[in-house]
Amino acid sequence: MTNVSNMPKIYIRRTIPEKYLAQISALGAEVIVDHWEYGEPEPPISQDISDCNIVLTLGLTDTLSILKNAPNIKWVQSLSVGLDALLHEEVRKSDIVITNTKGCTSVPIAEHTIAMMAGLARGIHLMIRNQLDNRWAPTPITDLSGSTVGIIGYGEIGKQIAKRAKALDMFVIGCKKRPSKLSGEDPADKIVGLDHIDDVIAVADFLILALPSTPDTYQLINKERLAKMKESSFLINIGRGNTIEEEELIHLLNEKKIAGAALDVFEVEPLPHEHPLWEVENVIISPHNAFFSPNTINRYMEVFLENIQRFKDGKDLINVVNKQLGY
Repeated sequence: MTNVSNMPKIYIRRTIPEKYLAQISALGAEVIVDHWEYGEPEPPISQDISDCNIVLTLGLTDTLSILKNAPNIKWVQSLSVGLDALLHEEVRKSDIVITNTKGCTSVPIAEHTIAMMAGLARGIHLMIRNQLDNRWAPTPITDLSGSTVGIIGYGEIGKQIAKRAKALDMFVIGCKKRPSKLSGEDPADKIVGLDHIDDVIAVADFLILALPSTPDTYQLINKERLAKMKESSFLINIGRGNTIEEEELIHLLNEKKIAGAALDVFEVEPLPHEHPLWEVENVIISPHNAFFSPNTINRYMEVFLENIQRFKDGKDLINVVNKQLGY
């Protein structure tokens, strides 16, 4: 039986399609919406939210400054896996439960990563530059088959990348904080702990960063570690921008100390118009959209709708975040 105290009163701080608002309401939820698009300023609170017990928002950008106006919040559902803005000290110390969309974006991010690896290997980014300049010229080419892929932050996304890399006859090393014994079901050829990160960086032809943003991962890929990369290697970051020492990466790219990079995330987003990365010829820039597919919002809403029902029934929510670890 539904607990009356758990009847959902939801404050939505994103723009979501009307059909999902109807499905949320069909579960008996009261809904208040303040539309907030990514990259836009935080909207003001348009209505009284003091009785709301649930927030739907983007933990990547929302600091939950609204908590002073919403003292009854019990649960926050983030539409992003990353919780860079949301997990500050006040939230960590509170009793508020945080859930995210872990698993919802693993497949599109993996597909994006494979596209970036193939593009860099075939020199497509340089071909496009030549095309724009009406220039017929050869570009450097390398093979995916037989190459070594090092995945730093080997979680669900990493496994989906590994699965596809193996289909391309690549050798895959997963590197994670808590390495597990390699099982027959895991697509990686080898799994090591973060204490072996330097070894992975040194052998990887494609170094893929799939790290969360935590105090431990801040600029984990620093000047010293970047220097361990082979001149023929490529770096792909689909995790968080602040895990790389960005200024040093730009230097290495300009000096051709590494072959190239594909970056989907950055220290400052949106990437400023005057940022030097725009002028680096051996880099592919994507606007933090590796996660996106036409089915992304469907996957997000499946998790949220399931969790609303669980909230009503007093059951454990899915995708609960460890607020101390940050994921």
